[in-house]
Amino acid sequence: MKSPGKFISPRFLLSLFVMVFLAGCSDPEFDAAGKALQRSEIAVTELHFLLMMSEANYKASGSSAEITNVRLPNIKYLRLYAAYIRKTQPDMTLLVSTLEKEATVEGGRFQYLNARYQDVLAKYPKQAEQSRQVTIAITSEARAIALAAGYTVFNDGLVDVVNVLADMSKGKLPKLGFSETTNKEMPPTQHLVGNPSYGRWQSNSSGGNFWAWYGQYRLFSDVLGWNSGYRYNQNRWYSSRSPSYYGDVGRHYYGSNSSNKSWGQIAKRNPNVKANRAPANKIKNFKSTSRLSNYAPRTTTAPKSIPKTSRTSSYSNTRSSPSRSGGYGSRSYGK
Repeated sequence: MKSPGKFISPRFLLSLFVMVFLAGCSDPEFDAAGKALQRSEIAVTELHFLLMMSEANYKASGSSAEITNVRLPNIKYLRLYAAYIRKTQPDMTLLVSTLEKEATVEGGRFQYLNARYQDVLAKYPKQAEQSRQVTIAITSEARAIALAAGYTVFNDGLVDVVNVLADMSKGKLPKLGFSETTNKEMPPTQHLVGNPSYGRWQSNSSGGNFWAWYGQYRLFSDVLGWNSGYRYNQNRWYSSRSPSYYGDVGRHYYGSNSSNKSWGQIAKRNPNVKANRAPANKIKNFKSTSRLSNYAPRTTTAPKSIPKTSRTSSYSNTRSSPSRSGGYGSRSYGK
């Protein structure tokens, strides 16, 4: 993943505006892509600033977890829970420090968002000029990044990290948003499985899928996997997983196309297991849930990722699909 400090100069906004203004005269879709990129840059930059300020205040206070970030209040719980586990289970210090990074720009979730932004930016304007469908795909991805980087969504997403620590406490610390984990056989890290910020599903020689953690998160498998490198089998994990923000809410608008496709495939293989494991009253507790219709479709698939080539036939299933009149104003949000 790219460094969290790698951001486009503020002057990019002005140059992008000029390009968008000139290009917009010939194609409104190109104009929409430019504006969407502006919003995504602003959202990612503001989130970067919030996380940096929160970290600075935390260090200035002598590492006091009582410092509350108004826009990201779950950081306080993350700090408090981390301090408790560090004190009661000193052998888990390295793992706790890794989880604590999720409250900073070094965390997997922010790194993932920033990498997505840098990737879509690199494809504009050259690829957008070559294909209208590519332009629409860029617009869709940029809008998703801007919304996922919003502080309300980012704050809610920290619940999964906090609940990993809650499970590590073996019931001493209350879960946020959800009840106590019902399946005691899987490690606490199950709350982060399926989230592309932390790893991906890999296939083995027998056709089964196992979760592979990224870099620093491999520690989860070793330390919380009973020192045996615990591996999550996708079918077994899905059929008995505990509720999680990403799994029950966030993936509908935060996940990549490939990760959403993976959820859809596992759902088909397990038709008798409800994809949404969390009760409706629990889901409504999240502020971002009430705005779900403003994000990506509540379906098993997310907008197609941006193509590596200029072929237009590969991207007919974007959020903006051609209408019968030949325009691109139709939006379908599904269930």
